[in-house]
Amino acid sequence: MNAPDKSHRPLDKTPANQSNWYAKLHPIGTAQQTRSPKRLLNLSIFFRIWLAVALVLSICGVVAFTQLFGYVKPTAQQVIEDTLLDTSKLLAATLQLPLASGQLYDDTYQATLDATLKHTSAASSTLELTQAHSNNSNSRVYVTDANGVVIYDSLPAPLNAEGQDYSRWNDVYLTLQGRYGARSTADIDSTRGSSIMYVAQPIIDSRGAVIGVVSVGKPVDSVLPYLDNTRNRMLITALLMSIAALILAGLVAWWLKQSITLVTHYTNALAEDTKKPYFYFGHELNSLTDTIESMKHRLENRAYVTDYVHTLTHELKSPLTAIRASSELLEDEQLDAEDRQMLNHSVAEQSIKMQQLIDRLLLLAKVEQPTFKLNRQLTALLPVLQTLTKNNSAKLQQQNLPPIKIYSEDKCVTDLVITEAPLQADSLTNPHVFADPFWLVQALQNVLDNAIYFANTEVILAVYSHAHDSSDKTVTIDIFNDGKPLPEYALSKAFDRYFSLSHQSSQTAPDQANTALKKGTGLGLTLVKQVIEHHGGHVNISNVGTEQAFIRHDKSPKAGVSVRITLPLA
Repeated sequence: MNAPDKSHRPLDKTPANQSNWYAKLHPIGTAQQTRSPKRLLNLSIFFRIWLAVALVLSICGVVAFTQLFGYVKPTAQQVIEDTLLDTSKLLAATLQLPLASGQLYDDTYQATLDATLKHTSAASSTLELTQAHSNNSNSRVYVTDANGVVIYDSLPAPLNAEGQDYSRWNDVYLTLQGRYGARSTADIDSTRGSSIMYVAQPIIDSRGAVIGVVSVGKPVDSVLPYLDNTRNRMLITALLMSIAALILAGLVAWWLKQSITLVTHYTNALAEDTKKPYFYFGHELNSLTDTIESMKHRLENRAYVTDYVHTLTHELKSPLTAIRASSELLEDEQLDAEDRQMLNHSVAEQSIKMQQLIDRLLLLAKVEQPTFKLNRQLTALLPVLQTLTKNNSAKLQQQNLPPIKIYSEDKCVTDLVITEAPLQADSLTNPHVFADPFWLVQALQNVLDNAIYFANTEVILAVYSHAHDSSDKTVTIDIFNDGKPLPEYALSKAFDRYFSLSHQSSQTAPDQANTALKKGTGLGLTLVKQVIEHHGGHVNISNVGTEQAFIRHDKSPKAGVSVRITLPLA
């Protein structure tokens, strides 16, 4: 029987790798954990925020209106009662003398009193005048004597109650008993089932005896138009505010949706080094993009380190193998002196190559870090180039090459003493650039190493300044060697990592059997390209034919290879 296939078991254990909160929600079984959740309403965040705001506004509006008008109506009744109390006190004081003197029983005085009360009612608001009373008055005043018999009523006939016994009505009865007198009677004219509120006040003579009672009544309907008008105004205002709030919530939801979409697009485009979006009103979103970018850099660094280690291991195999083979051959005691010298030379050469490979890989690793920054400062080019040529004099002697010539605007400045003078806007004889001196020297040194390595008889440096317009000025550094022109396929690959062409050593005669083919590390021009692009410039390589002179006044042009570096001019 074949053994069960264990290659698919990790798929069955996928839920175990999930987060703790998910495991707590599904503590038993694994079948449900692998199923995708059912989404009944897969609504966008825009609609969900808008709907949530609409529900909150609706609930708050209903609760607010219910509570408000449940509180306002009793409050309005209390206000009516307080007003009637004040009015009854004033009338009680006013009618004291007319009642004590019997003037109140006079028809002329009552007519005057009716006219006064009617005039007061006519001064009421338009909303009050629309209420149902035949005399256009929404209030009633009646006066009873000490026995509760009505001696004056402001209502016209047939509603006038003069002569009737009101001693059993609460307002009159309680007032005659020395208590607070008030009553509420159903309003038969009201279409809302409202009532009429009466408040009474005793009329006391100068001896302190109660000689009568004045009652003031007012329908509750008289204030309902105010409440209705207030409610309508509040309703319209609330609707307008709700519409404005929904529009604002929609805009916020739309902004949030667009911002999340931008973050999503930015996350999807991280491999293309897309610039992260910035949100002026979204601190949390900016923190999210910063976290995503930090995570991206960590992942890139981890992948870069892995690739770096693999590459370094692979590239070190060849020189290590050559050194090991040479050391094993050197152990042979019968080896002649010439072969021993050749093997020693091979060991030294491979050691130098390993050192160069490690040094350039370390430099390249620094440049290719996402957090790499240049320490730029104003730098004069010609002194830098002169220093480089002097530092490479030993290499030139090893390759049997003459000193490097430096040209500035087709004028030879190799032996001129040039200092880092202050920058002059109209001076192109000593161009300046904003650059990191260390990395600029590293880039130029790598190009010079290649030029010296492949040159036959000569290496030349030429500097030209170009003013395309008032805001676009550049400086070009051409590094020429008269070595063998590069194949066409190599021109486009020269700056690729680990790409290198073999070079036949000229240290031995061509007819000797030990003629060696040398090969570079393939990292020099890659480092140059990275550094120059960080400075805002560009670099390219091209073949120079005999028909075109590298230096314009050169009368004996030579064929070779030229590396051109272009940088912004300060």
